[in-house]
Amino acid sequence: MPAQTAVAVVPVAGPDKDAPASPDYFFEGAEKLLEVWFGSSMEVDGETTLPMNGASLSLRSIPRKEWDDLCDIAACRILHAMSNSHMDSYVLSESSLFVSDRRVILKTCGSTKLLATISRLLELAETYSGLDQVVNVYYSRKNFSRPDLQPKLHRSFDSEMDYLDRFFDESNAYCLGSMKADRWYLYTSSLPQAPITCPDHTLEILMTEMPQHVLDLFTREKCVDGPDCTKKTGIDRIMPAGTAIHEELFDPCGYSMNALVPDSDKYATIHVTPETAFSYASFETNQDHICLFAQTKRVLECFQPHKFLLTIFSNEHSESAKATQQQLWEKEMLGYRRTSIQFVRLETDETLVYAHYVRKFNHGSSSEDEGERSE
Repeated sequence: MPAQTAVAVVPVAGPDKDAPASPDYFFEGAEKLLEVWFGSSMEVDGETTLPMNGASLSLRSIPRKEWDDLCDIAACRILHAMSNSHMDSYVLSESSLFVSDRRVILKTCGSTKLLATISRLLELAETYSGLDQVVNVYYSRKNFSRPDLQPKLHRSFDSEMDYLDRFFDESNAYCLGSMKADRWYLYTSSLPQAPITCPDHTLEILMTEMPQHVLDLFTREKCVDGPDCTKKTGIDRIMPAGTAIHEELFDPCGYSMNALVPDSDKYATIHVTPETAFSYASFETNQDHICLFAQTKRVLECFQPHKFLLTIFSNEHSESAKATQQQLWEKEMLGYRRTSIQFVRLETDETLVYAHYVRKFNHGSSSEDEGERSE
């Protein structure tokens, strides 16, 4: 696909378009996040033999219609597509999809059926790309506020683990954070592999209880469309200069954005559920042009959440991410009280820091509670 080419389709209503006026209406902003790295059994000692069927050994060769059908399985739709020389980016009706040569990142919110896509995803990777091995799997999510509204498979992390174990061996699972508060679940599985020699990291920030003046900007009452919302909220200033952005402002409210850093496989994505009763926003990136600690502060200044949790993965070659992990371990975030911090070394030798924060008490705030007690 051509570099930095954006393709838009007729906008599809976001999850709140047909929301009933009932005070009982609820939308789960917290995403389910699946990241899968693929390999080929044709690769031996760094040498690759192309499959007999001529498959490309790149996931980017999977036709667009197949991605549309995969999203149908998850109960979401592709709204916009954009590409550069390294990656294809799709904004979905419920969050995001990123596809590079060997990695797929699928992130869906609401009551989507993300894990139901796994079987088909593995088939597509082998059929079109000749990638018949799963090298690494990461599945993660924050605890849901209303797990009872999720599809049966996603109502507990235990059932999600059991389902993932049908496809992947040698797995590990973690729960980080207090069982009586906000927390974060992670499932991983990895094949034995040669050490990665290039820097790799991911920062994720999951935010709740934003102030009303921030939430109001993510509505059709305040903004005309996605690009207008990106500018008025200051999201365009969060990312490195030159970043290509495509976004959707839903009707009547809600926002999704994907961003690609030129000439690289660096990306970012933001999703906002702005209803006051269950407000939620997420930010995720693997960019390395901005210090990740400074990146975190930019995001917090933009969204001003009352509570947030963050995770940062790093391999041993990412000096920026390791430095940020150390800063998070040693320093408080200005204006926030840290309620939890944990360090994990994964089976891949990646390191992970998890931290949870609550805004310090100030005039007009009711408490310093430590999060939701739901699943």
